Parts: sequence; C-alpha cells; structure tokens
Amino acid sequence: MLPFLGDGIVGIMGLGLQFLNDLAALKQMGALEGARRVIEIGSQQLADNLLEASDALDRLYQLFGRSRIALGAPSGSNFAKAAPPSRQFWVSLGFDYAAVDLGGHRDSVALDLNNDEVPTALIGQFDLVVNSGTSEHIANQAQTFRIIHDLTKLGGLMYHEVPAGSWDHGLFNYTPKFFLLLHKQNDYQQIHLRERNDQDMTIRIALRKRVLRPFVTPLDVPPELMPRKYRQPWRTFRRLARLP
Repeated sequence: MLPFLGDGIVGIMGLGLQFLNDLAALKQMGALEGARRVIEIGSQQLADNLLEASDALDRLYQLFGRSRIALGAPSGSNFAKAAPPSRQFWVSLGFDYAAVDLGGHRDSVALDLNNDEVPTALIGQFDLVVNSGTSEHIANQAQTFRIIHDLTKLGGLMYHEVPAGSWDHGLFNYTPKFFLLLHKQNDYQQIHLRERNDQDMTIRIALRKRVLRPFVTPLDVPPELMPRKYRQPWRTFRRLARLP
C-alpha cells in the first residue's frame, strides 16, 4: 500500500494477523456470505505476522473452503521492497480483487483519495471494501470515507483498521465517537468491532451499507443544532469494547 502523504512521501502498511483474525470472524459469523468482489483502499502487502501465522491461515482457508497456498516469505525489515502483495491472498480465497491507490501503484486503479471521485464503473460494485492502514494518511477525511461509501454495494461491508493512539503514524488518530457518528449518520449496520487497548492501539470495525443514499460527512454538534439530513433512524451501536 502506498498512500499519498504529500511532496512525494509515502507510507507503508500491510495486512497483518489482526486483520486475518477479523476476516475469519466475519466469515464465521456469516457476514461475508456471497461476497465475491473485494477492493483495498491502498494496494496492500502481507505483513510478517500474517505470513507466519500458520494455524490462523489454515483456519481461514478452511472457513472459505479453499486450499491454502504459499503466500511468500517474511520480509523482515525490508517490508516495502520484499513483502508479498496481497492480490494472491485474496484470489486464493475466491475473491475478485481490485485496489485503488495514488498513481495506479502496484497495478491498482489510479485514485487520489484527497480529491478524486469514484469512477462511474466502480460505484456500488464491491462486497468488501478494506481500509487497513490508509485513511489515516489522507488529509481529506470526508472525501476518503465518501469514496469508501461509494465503492460499497448495497449490503456490502466496509472494514476499517485504523490507529487510535499512535504518536508518529499518519496524519490522524481515530476515536470511537468518529465511528459512532459515521455509523449513525449514514445508517450503517455495525457488524464487528475491536476497540483499542493498552496492547493494541487500533480500532477495527466492520460496517454494512444497508441503504442507498449519498454519503453524509459525520457532524459532531449538539442534537438541537443537528440538521435534519443527519438525523438518521437510530439503531443500537454495540458498546465500544472488544467483543467475545
């Protein structure tokens, strides 16, 4: 994954063990039933802790009813140049794979998440949209989450794995309240949640798009000042803590 940071600087992240476990949980609970098309926000690589998680990989492939393949060797400290791209991981699980990234990096759809709109041919086309280590690098948060919304088909999932306490990674750290308002004001359904703790400074959440409507940028104002278009039907948002 190569998100735009400005002045030609880029940041590197990847799909790791936490994501692997979340994907297995989503599959086991039936949230990915019938899902065939996945798109990554930022073309990803596979982290060492995913490649080394033999038991977790065996379990994941069993859940998907697929034969496990060799995904490549751990890259050590040379992640950017040596870590395997994620495409073969997704294809081996039975997904049609795509990614959006700045300048079409690693054979992706060229898209500037700060400024561009989703190409018409891609609107509402994906069962699973994965934002794992990208959105925090983008200055225009409203446009980034609008792109994620627009890529997702009705009934599709948006998965976010984002920092919630990093000192020096990216431009933004996220709060549970951000995702509460994102969920409520766009009438998403919360499917899966892991909140940060002292050992894991990330928020990982999966939301389902259940109505066809334009994206609403989260607005954080007192209820009496909230414009009508933000007052979506309230559906319970599970307690912001790690689920069993």
